[in-house]
Amino acid sequence: MIEYPNFKSTTLKQEKYHIQTYFRKVYGWMSCGLLLTAFVAWYVSSTIQIMNYILNNKFFLLGLCFLQFVLVFTISNLLNRLSGKTLTTLFMFYSSLTGLTTAGIFCTYNQNTIFTAFITTSLTFLSMCIWGYYTKKDLSYLGNTILMGVFGIIIASFVNLWLQNNFVASIINYIGVIFFTLLIAYDTQKLKNIAKKISLNINDKDNLRRYAILGALMLYLDFINLFFIILRLIDTNDNNDDK
Repeated sequence: MIEYPNFKSTTLKQEKYHIQTYFRKVYGWMSCGLLLTAFVAWYVSSTIQIMNYILNNKFFLLGLCFLQFVLVFTISNLLNRLSGKTLTTLFMFYSSLTGLTTAGIFCTYNQNTIFTAFITTSLTFLSMCIWGYYTKKDLSYLGNTILMGVFGIIIASFVNLWLQNNFVASIINYIGVIFFTLLIAYDTQKLKNIAKKISLNINDKDNLRRYAILGALMLYLDFINLFFIILRLIDTNDNNDDK
């Protein structure tokens, strides 16, 4: 369980400054992670030897995916036991592995589709972050609904691997867009509440760093998942238009 340090009472102006400082750190580290992922994916896709090795060694790829799961679990559950620098290193390592395991998109999808999906994801992500940050409505009630929806999407996706039904795949993708856009707003508000609880004084920079990495990981995962759903959705629609 994540334990929040005691938060000393401050003025509203100070609290607003603390929150803004926290989010600058969160978005900064998240951007670094995304850039690293994009670079690794591009480099691996342009290196035929590495790409062939990954595609022809399914157990190696599964091992990388399992390692990614371990890293997410470690960052989320050992937040108060590891230093900010260690968590940063783990997050950057995770971002690199994501680039390695997703490099195949450059072989599967054309550049226009990837670019369109990235722009669409970025605009959607930005819009939901703004809404989640500024809305006065408590979004905590969405937590269980989103969790069940995401699990449902994962299960349905695995089932459709055997069905290979394009219509079912499209429905799953549309539903996925809805749930992950809501998740972005939900997580943004959740991070805003975290920012109110943690101490951001000048003598506690490591604490700020640790929670900034946690926030960066949360939003990074939201962005990546939404990107791949939108990517598949655009590609499916393009293929249907070509028929």
